[in-house]
Amino acid sequence: MMNQIARKTVIAVSAVAMLAGCNKGADSFSLLADAEDYKQQAVFIPKKIDILWVVDNSGSMETSQNNLASNFQAFIERFNQSNYDFRMAVTTTEAWEKQFDAGSIKARIKDGAILQTSPKIETHSGVFVMDKTTADLNSVFSTNIKQGTIGNGDERAFESFKQTLLEPNNSAFRRDDAFLAVIIVSDEEDFSGSSATAFEDASKNFTVQSYVDFLDTFTKTSVYGKNYSVSTISVPDTACKTQLSTDGFLRKISTRLPQLADLTGGVKGSLCSNFGETLELISDSIIQLSAVFKLSREPQVDTIAVTVDGVTVQPDAVNGWTYNASDLTITFHGTSVPGANANIQIDFYPKSIKL
Repeated sequence: MMNQIARKTVIAVSAVAMLAGCNKGADSFSLLADAEDYKQQAVFIPKKIDILWVVDNSGSMETSQNNLASNFQAFIERFNQSNYDFRMAVTTTEAWEKQFDAGSIKARIKDGAILQTSPKIETHSGVFVMDKTTADLNSVFSTNIKQGTIGNGDERAFESFKQTLLEPNNSAFRRDDAFLAVIIVSDEEDFSGSSATAFEDASKNFTVQSYVDFLDTFTKTSVYGKNYSVSTISVPDTACKTQLSTDGFLRKISTRLPQLADLTGGVKGSLCSNFGETLELISDSIIQLSAVFKLSREPQVDTIAVTVDGVTVQPDAVNGWTYNASDLTITFHGTSVPGANANIQIDFYPKSIKL
């Protein structure tokens, strides 16, 4: 492939030299191959990832919160291995209360939780926003994710992530140019809507699409492209609901949570499945969805040549790269997703002449 590119370049150089001798105007143009040399810290869509966990803190969630804490290593391992620039924070499914009470502090990112009111027992990690420099990250995450079980039983995961993202006190978490990954863990349906009191009244629900529209606007899709996903771990069917409800608590099968995951390219997990495997799937999905590189010009697709750290990567939708003509992007997949500090070079011949 490289010999072919070199030969084409020589031909192009000769053609330009010949044409330059005949050109009597001030305009110039080039037939040479264009190249985008991407280093991870200087790409059009940066390799930064912001992860917001939305955890159900109602009475039935103790076991699920413990499962998240004990399987966190399966989620974070690949981020650490490839040195990704990530931030993580935790909110709860009662953060929606800020929608109807401007003075509510429940949308503020929490570094701990009130586990019991009388006598009062609370836990604090001391870290509001976790990142790759956080000391003893597993322990900090374990503390932050265990938000207790005395939260509002009216679980509204969608409005909760919206209010958390809009909360001015959380400004240290969100970076405009980062890929936003929302992960919802709940054993209830979402009832985000227009009423503060109509618990479980589906007629008051805001549409799932309205939250897609919010995320499009919030993440500046028009500037950065599709730059977010929502993954869910919930109750997918009757068998799972029955399995979980043996402890005396009632659960609900969710339809809205998996619908939002489908609309945003996220992962749909089950609270009854292996948490380690589910969290690994979610982390892989986040990394793959954020591994997108935008070309400055429309290429001749058959001339695209991609190298990562000097090694050629072949086009392949499973373990290679694909090109999306609608937005001029290259997306990496599977084992070919580059590390955070990789040197990525994309060479191509433009489809049209640059004047």
